[in-house]
Amino acid sequence: MTETRWKKAGAVFSNTVLVLLTAIALLLAFFLLQSRLTGTDPTLAGYRVCIVMSGSMEPAVKVGSVVVVQPLAAEEVQPGDIITYRGESSGTLTTHRVDHLDTANGLQFYTKGDANDALDPLPVPVRQLAGRVALTVPYLGYLLAYARTREGLAALFGLAALIVAGGLIRNCMVEKKQRKQNAGGEVASK
Repeated sequence: MTETRWKKAGAVFSNTVLVLLTAIALLLAFFLLQSRLTGTDPTLAGYRVCIVMSGSMEPAVKVGSVVVVQPLAAEEVQPGDIITYRGESSGTLTTHRVDHLDTANGLQFYTKGDANDALDPLPVPVRQLAGRVALTVPYLGYLLAYARTREGLAALFGLAALIVAGGLIRNCMVEKKQRKQNAGGEVASK
């Protein structure tokens, strides 16, 4: 590869990294702001975004993962689906796999964590269903949980400022180099 191609490839790579980091920072800021304003888990296009804090679903869903929960009608849930539901008394969210359904007393889901030996002690009634897990992103939950802290918020804004400053500095350096090359080319052609 010639030197020009390497420079172009480097520019494309650095621009791609800059765009990705900016998108991640903006997404984290959006989730943080939304969850602080509403006092609930953040949502994106109707999908709930939750952080998995226990290992009951390992290895399918690792501790620190983010699960994106799709709302759906209870009748669409099938055995083998991973669902998220609210606890009867605590209201905390749990993400477990549906072992089997019970329709004798109205629709209920019997669930079990993949890492657990036994079924959960109580069936999940339809009213507690939050939805089915549509996507799992390992370890992103650690970053999201950190971003919810005061230190994490400061780090997030610091990262965004560094990304913007880095992009501006890079653009200034490229423009300066181009002006220098153009000025040198004009002198050489006279």
